[in-house]
Amino acid sequence: MKVALMQPYFFPYLGYYRLINSVDEFVIFDNAQFIRRSWITRNRILNAHKESIYINVPVFKAQRETKIKDIQINNDINWQEKIIQQLLYYKAAPNFTSVMEFVKECLSIKCDNVSQFNTSILRKTCNLLKIDANITVLSEKFPFINQADEADEWGIKVSKALKASTYINAIGGKEFYSTQKYKNEGLDIQFINPSLAPYKQFKHKFVPGLSIIDVLMFNEISRIKEMIGIQELV
Repeated sequence: MKVALMQPYFFPYLGYYRLINSVDEFVIFDNAQFIRRSWITRNRILNAHKESIYINVPVFKAQRETKIKDIQINNDINWQEKIIQQLLYYKAAPNFTSVMEFVKECLSIKCDNVSQFNTSILRKTCNLLKIDANITVLSEKFPFINQADEADEWGIKVSKALKASTYINAIGGKEFYSTQKYKNEGLDIQFINPSLAPYKQFKHKFVPGLSIIDVLMFNEISRIKEMIGIQELV
């Protein structure tokens, strides 16, 4: 059994879905400390005047040590309409109508908690992309896993709780994780390469790493499945 642990990002980029697609169980790391101006509350899309701009979910201020699971969305602001207006730049994209319908459906989810909101969007998007991994939430499934001695040990705790044999992480953590520590616990640890092939956008120069919304605007689901299906593990 393969497992991954990741914070709940807002409409994340394609590499995030490649990670989900590479495991049997994807665990939402909602016990991590919330970091402002992170991918939890924002992501990037194309814009006519800049290389990219941010779409944002406004949240109420909280103390620095607050966990992601305790962060509340500021729904006093009509932020959903702002995002919809920002996405009008894509109205000439081949999949604009269907993707806008999907995004509006996601943004209409009634939820005040940012972790729950992002998790709901992730599940809806995985369903759209026909990704079969089971998505669970750390604080809900394993409430007893609420701390780790070292940051790279969260994966060990989750893997052992699930009786998994392999833990997979984004390649950015290769220098951070102790592979020997995982081996000592009888676990294999692998890192997935997020490098993704460019696709046709409006601009002549491809802008990589944008939100999954951008990918959906320009690519059919079958093509996206091919893009996330490539397993480059090290």
